[in-house]
Amino acid sequence: MLGRAFLALLRIRIALWVRPWNRLTAPAARAITVESTRPGVDRLEWAVLAASRFVPRATCLTRALALHRLLLQYGYRSSVQVGARRADGCFVAHAWVEHGTDSLLSNASDVTQYVRFFSWPPSQPDLS
Repeated sequence: MLGRAFLALLRIRIALWVRPWNRLTAPAARAITVESTRPGVDRLEWAVLAASRFVPRATCLTRALALHRLLLQYGYRSSVQVGARRADGCFVAHAWVEHGTDSLLSNASDVTQYVRFFSWPPSQPDLS
């Protein structure tokens, strides 16, 4: 699991260096063959945080995109949220993952300080 997290972070980091943001595509939803027990969401979050220490410039956006990819691969639904705020007169942005009502890679009190302005992948309107 830690190896998968490291590879996901590395792929995302390289893609962010090489490709413009608007050229990134949604992560491939190739499902990993799910064994009888799949890792929990908290375990995947831990793996991304631990592996990110070894990937240069693994920003919050890199970690969020990598965790989102891993969650999809293990069959969990999630979305990447990006928010912004002003801190000491400066623009500050932050990315995190939402799974259900849980905020991953950030605690709920940190997330409430940001105004959400972007969700990825964008939610599709319900046409029914």
